[in-house]
Amino acid sequence: MRLWCTSSQGVAWDWTWQPYVGVWFFILLIAVAYWLHLRCLEPSAWENCTQRRRRIVLFTLGLFSLWLALDWPIAPLGMGYLASVHMVQYMLIALIAPPLLLLGFPSASYEKLGDSPSALAFLRNTTQPLVAFFIFNVLITVTHWPALVDPFMSSQLGAFALDMAWLVAGLVFWWPLIATVPAWSRFVPLFQLAYLGLNGIIIRPPFFILLFSKYPAYATYELAPPIPGTSALSDQQLAAGIMKLGTALVMVVAMAFVFGEWARSSKRSAA
Repeated sequence: MRLWCTSSQGVAWDWTWQPYVGVWFFILLIAVAYWLHLRCLEPSAWENCTQRRRRIVLFTLGLFSLWLALDWPIAPLGMGYLASVHMVQYMLIALIAPPLLLLGFPSASYEKLGDSPSALAFLRNTTQPLVAFFIFNVLITVTHWPALVDPFMSSQLGAFALDMAWLVAGLVFWWPLIATVPAWSRFVPLFQLAYLGLNGIIIRPPFFILLFSKYPAYATYELAPPIPGTSALSDQQLAAGIMKLGTALVMVVAMAFVFGEWARSSKRSAA
């Protein structure tokens, strides 16, 4: 029994279920913290009953996405056998779970952060849009760099650090788009669309390495017992495609929501 998933360590893949107790505890801890936070909120903190249910559903979906990426079978496949599944993990942890988790909180939850000068100062320094964009892309580049990924994935602590780096990067990236504190008055919908669009088209160094390398970039996947029907190099190229196209798809969906809200807001203002 392991706390967290690591690389295969030379063990051939099979579909025998494996428990990861650390993952269960981590997900349970987040769920309990959210439940306790909801109990502390006044009824007036919610926009209405419908929005309350909607936000709870969104948070639950975000937590489910996180659990899906961190537990069996996606986690062991991604950490030890297939770079393409590892990229699916990244998509779930950094790009899909964070916005859903953040949308699970009403504005009142974020406004409480404004009551703490230290929390507000920290958020102002890390979630300013340009800073958040930089932090996200640097963290994603570093955590996909072969020289770092291989040694980190070989230990439970290292694998946990990679997963948490993705989650933090995602929360920082999505925060200025969703959270109401701190307020960025100049981050208008047009700039939000540019923020998302640029992140969708930017080419990060790991993408080039994965797509154009003539040899497997990660020793973890090159040396792992092969899964029938796959090769380390072709799977690596598939991972590059998932990284690029998957990111672009998430950004396009987010841009559609931003544009839709912008249009509705303009219509209300004109009425």
